[in-house]
Amino acid sequence: MVIGFVMFKRMNYHKTKEVCFLKKEYYVAQDNQLVDARHKKPLTVREQKIILTMASMIEPSDEDFTEYVISIKEFYEMLGLRGDPHYTQLKEVVENLMTKTIEIPQEDGGWLLTHWVSTARYIPGKGAIRLKFVPELKPYFLQLKNQYTSYKLSNVLSLGSVYSIRLYELMRRSLYIGKREILVNELKLKFGIAGDSYKQYGHFKARVLTPAVKEVNKQTDLQVSFKEIKKGRSVERIEFIIQHAPEKEIKILEKLNKPEQPKKQSENEDIRKRLNALASDYSFNHIYFTEMYEGALFIWSDDAEKELSMLIRYVNEEEGVKNPLGFIKIKLQEYGELYQEGLPVTFADLKPSQRRTGRAEKIPEWFKNRSATNEVEKKIDSNIVEERQKLLNELGIKNDQ
Repeated sequence: MVIGFVMFKRMNYHKTKEVCFLKKEYYVAQDNQLVDARHKKPLTVREQKIILTMASMIEPSDEDFTEYVISIKEFYEMLGLRGDPHYTQLKEVVENLMTKTIEIPQEDGGWLLTHWVSTARYIPGKGAIRLKFVPELKPYFLQLKNQYTSYKLSNVLSLGSVYSIRLYELMRRSLYIGKREILVNELKLKFGIAGDSYKQYGHFKARVLTPAVKEVNKQTDLQVSFKEIKKGRSVERIEFIIQHAPEKEIKILEKLNKPEQPKKQSENEDIRKRLNALASDYSFNHIYFTEMYEGALFIWSDDAEKELSMLIRYVNEEEGVKNPLGFIKIKLQEYGELYQEGLPVTFADLKPSQRRTGRAEKIPEWFKNRSATNEVEKKIDSNIVEERQKLLNELGIKNDQ
């Protein structure tokens, strides 16, 4: 998914700081204990970018937190959302953000468990949201003298994965040493992965670690490699090698500062009309369509309309679906969770009997195990292509791929 980029200006106005389009060189500075914290209830990509944007608005001389004011329009663009801003959708993002917790290690061997944001206020008539950090985070953002990590905000705004952002922070912390060694289990906790998720190292490496390293190397000013350190037959620790690549940062800023051509409202309306034409005995009003389409864009990007078309067609043909709109909403939520877990998913990836109840255990075994033979994968890919092409032909949509 393409993430929109907003420049931020720090302004004093009645003890608030407002987000504006301006300079490139704003930095995020965090105490190293905060960088090394365990994300107990992890932030999403969008939530991480909100927090780091707020952090970038803190001046080195600030002695207390203020309210950080973000306009709805700029808030919308920062999160990479498309279409017209909708207050209800942004309120939901903020509500979820305020439930997230973090565990910060203490010097005495204890820990501090706290939220990120203490208050969020919508300003009627001004189209803006005011956010404020919890007081407990003051030692980790304010008056930092030593033992802290600093980097340009532009590097994290270019990342599209929650794991990539955390990896970048952890690697940046040890940049001047040039390497860092972390226990696999501890790295998972810093990423916000707990319980039995990615219990097998091979799954963690394939779906979390390797993609995160690749994205950091491609989209930021760092170049990271790693090697595995085993205890017996199991990988116990990861040793990272970290290098600074400032020449990449110039390209990143050029890319981010290049304005993205937004989709015209009329184009989105055309998509809504096409999807409504497919729907049987139900339709998508403007509000429902906007939320549905934004969710699909998050998961499938440019293939959003194609995937939604297949989902709608399935709903039409499936018996026992009493609430089509609710069914579609639930499926998008489930697919979004799979996507966040690092599992690329399309509607065609799930067998008909598995589309009614979601979650990871419903994914076909061939999709979980990517070690299938080339012949099997080619057959599966061929079936998916044929199914999509048939649907596109029926819809009269040209396939440019």
